[in-house]
Amino acid sequence: MLNKRHSKLLTNLQTRHGRKKSDAFIAEGWRCCEEALRRRPEWLEALFCSADAPQSPRWPAIAALAAAAGCEPAIVAEQDFAALTDTENPQGLLCVLKRVECALPQALADPFCLILDRVCEPGNLGSILRTAWAVGLRSVWLIKGCADPYAPKVVRAGMGAQFALDLPVFDDLAAAAAHLRQLGGSGLWCTLPAADTTLFADAFDLRGCGLVIGNEANGISHPELGRGVTIPMPGHAESINAAQAATVFLFEAVRRGLFTSNP
Repeated sequence: MLNKRHSKLLTNLQTRHGRKKSDAFIAEGWRCCEEALRRRPEWLEALFCSADAPQSPRWPAIAALAAAAGCEPAIVAEQDFAALTDTENPQGLLCVLKRVECALPQALADPFCLILDRVCEPGNLGSILRTAWAVGLRSVWLIKGCADPYAPKVVRAGMGAQFALDLPVFDDLAAAAAHLRQLGGSGLWCTLPAADTTLFADAFDLRGCGLVIGNEANGISHPELGRGVTIPMPGHAESINAAQAATVFLFEAVRRGLFTSNP
């Protein structure tokens, strides 16, 4: 059953204004909730399920993880559970998690650093985080102006990536570039449609560098901070989606052998 505190919290988290005032966020669905419970159990505030969720074959794993985190799931009537979510077809599982601010990295833990410069479309941000996790990155640097990585649409698109990645936030691209240099990095590659260097060129070497993906409409805020690199497009489209571009670059890094295994 929902108590008054949980009911008020969930109501607040359903609006953008309420989320801004809160230090919590929502993850929905079996996959997202299981990733949260496995990877960030210390973030867990509450776990809610519909009345039929315990009949799922996936329930024992969820129940065990919740117990290990010291949380007893609250079972909610199916019609009441539907009112808690903003999805058309809720899966019957929802957790409330603490929003934890990520400290700035103290070392370059990955072969290169992916930097998202004001990527503001939630679906794009979530998809990029999912791809970054898939190739083996352990962190993604965000520049202020990016969509909230813990907004419901971003969490759904990320499908658990937010719980596997560190997501430090920088005031601007110059601050991220300076921090990269402090950690021994060797500069930025800025993804630009008109750049002379393509991602297939030998001159494009990501090791120890930052790869910057820019805003969907306005591109990279300060491209002069790095060298330009582009994806060759023989067709007539002006550009491709930011998440698509990030995927092409990240899997080119895989093809070149920069990753050996997933974390």
